[in-house]
Amino acid sequence: MLTDDHKAMIDLAAGNYKYAGSLEDLVKERFGLTPTRYWQVMNQLLQTSEAAAYRPEAVRRLNARRRPKTRLHSRLLP
Repeated sequence: MLTDDHKAMIDLAAGNYKYAGSLEDLVKERFGLTPTRYWQVMNQLLQTSEAAAYRPEAVRRLNARRRPKTRLHSRLLP
């Protein structure tokens, strides 16, 4: 079950920020977490069905960012 803090963390991650450090500053202010710890928690949350039910589009977008980008190396194949 998602707590209010978990929902707030998802909402925060789903936002758009003009400056690179803005999200990190908000994480420290609101949750008292380092950016690394915040994303560790977020990665766990993003794997839950509760998070997907709460903010489906945001969870899909955040999960897409988490996945490594793979490139076709067709140029390298004989």
